[in-house]
Amino acid sequence: MTAADAVIERVRVEHLDESAAGPWERGDSRFAVVVEAGGMTGAFAPVDELPAALIATRLGQSALRHPVMDHLGLLDKLLAELGPHAAGLGRWAVGALDCAAWDLHGRLADLPVAALLNDRPVRQVPVYASWLSLDLNVASAADSVRATAGEGFAFTKWALRDAESGEIARLAERAAEWAGQSVAVDALGTWDHVRTMEVESLLAPEAVRWVEDPLARTDRTAYARLRSRSEGLRVAFGERLSHLEDARALLEDCRPEAFTFDAVWCGGITEARGWLGAAYDAGVPVHLHGRAFLPAVHLTAAFPDAAGAVEYQVVWEPRRQRALHGTLRPDGGHVALPDRPGLGMEVRR
Repeated sequence: MTAADAVIERVRVEHLDESAAGPWERGDSRFAVVVEAGGMTGAFAPVDELPAALIATRLGQSALRHPVMDHLGLLDKLLAELGPHAAGLGRWAVGALDCAAWDLHGRLADLPVAALLNDRPVRQVPVYASWLSLDLNVASAADSVRATAGEGFAFTKWALRDAESGEIARLAERAAEWAGQSVAVDALGTWDHVRTMEVESLLAPEAVRWVEDPLARTDRTAYARLRSRSEGLRVAFGERLSHLEDARALLEDCRPEAFTFDAVWCGGITEARGWLGAAYDAGVPVHLHGRAFLPAVHLTAAFPDAAGAVEYQVVWEPRRQRALHGTLRPDGGHVALPDRPGLGMEVRR
């Protein structure tokens, strides 16, 4: 059976093989979404328990008998099942199922997903390093930052929260000094307008590439207000957004330094293509969030003019990839696009 003839015959959620992946720890994602058609299976993993349960109890049934190649139609059907205000958990579940369907499509067509999106994808995808759990105040922080930056990443990103404005600025500049280049800073939504403006007045512009998610909510009003008051603070946001209309409004009105949406949380590869297009039209660089690393690599390989370096979470991503046979690890600041069909990695099922 060819991809053109195939319809989705079965959708199921499976528990990942703990004996192969190692003992689970708190925070590990433990499920795989599997889609079948024409004697072939596609899968996406790892997936958390709540979106996996939504697929198992509701969304999977909606996908049955749908043509494998009609990704936009499948997306519309799944979103309709959730209702007009689907966000958060619902979008996450749709995105996971969408990625499994793309993996199935690629396997049936004997092509990587990136080659389904663009017949001439790039073979090497740039990545940047993100280590948000490192405390920059500990004695070993300097060595950790230097070692990470020395691996050739496009740049590095570090978390700065729960500190006074002066301390935040001091640590940001120290991290840039250790890294030997400007760094990105992630506030993880823990600052407010006052804190953000205080930090802006203290930061050396050459030390910080951007401040990501300084505000607790990613909405048009909050970031438009911040932009009107700021004299040049470079901000990034995107991973918390669920709707393309909201993304377009923020891109047009708030002009971030980087758009950092997640390829699964936004609704999957199918939806992500529209988000990439919106950012490209607005002239805003995209640096895809690292939670959905494998789909992000395929999207960036397919659309290198729209997407730049992908986030590689140096602590969490190796743990996630325990769910897969083989690994996709950076080498000299790049990862090689998998050349096998679909997403290119086998799930430990």
